[in-house]
Amino acid sequence: MTSTSADTKKGWRTWLETATSIAAAAALHAAVWAAWLAAPTHREPEVTPPQILEVSLVAAQPEASPAPPQPQVQPPKPEPKPEEPAPKKPEKPKPKPKPKPKPKPKPAAKPDPTPAPEPEPPQAAAPSTATAPVQAKPAAPAAAPFVEASYKAPGLNNPPTRYPRVALERRWEGKVTLRVQVMPNGSAGEIKVEASSGHKILDHATVDQVKNWRFIPARRGDRAVVSWVIVPIEYKLKR
Repeated sequence: MTSTSADTKKGWRTWLETATSIAAAAALHAAVWAAWLAAPTHREPEVTPPQILEVSLVAAQPEASPAPPQPQVQPPKPEPKPEEPAPKKPEKPKPKPKPKPKPKPKPAAKPDPTPAPEPEPPQAAAPSTATAPVQAKPAAPAAAPFVEASYKAPGLNNPPTRYPRVALERRWEGKVTLRVQVMPNGSAGEIKVEASSGHKILDHATVDQVKNWRFIPARRGDRAVVSWVIVPIEYKLKR
């Protein structure tokens, strides 16, 4: 009983597998057929038979070249006749020079017995009594006194120069000498480094601080004028 049921199950399984395979094959064929029907049909282009063209080659006829111009023959020019030289005029005979008569010697002059008068001595010019007045030149005006500019006046209250931080950290020392242009209003104009400290940081820091200082301008008489003043600044660390 047991073996019969096992054979029955095996038979049903085989039949199911066969039916499944047949159905899958049929579905695959149906899909291929549907795809083939759906594909667009491409018509081949019509081929026209080639046409034969007859071509004949004709040699080009050369163009007639124009006849070269004939040279014009000019009649020969008559040769000029040589000119006959003009006859020379006969030369006139030169007259013979006449002999000059010899001059007769003059008789010697007799000396005059009377003596010649002596020339009078020249008289001295009489001195003129009227003398022209002498004009005195005007005296040149005295130059106005000049007073130089100053930066040390106590009323200026210029702040002392500060040590740059970088120079202080690197322990730099030196002396900067500036040449400052003092304007008539007491402000600093152009500033030049007359002598460097050896460190550009110290030189630039000094110029930046001195340009804000106040000065007493130079005076020529009662008028303030532009002048230059020397400002030395020394940087020295405390020991």
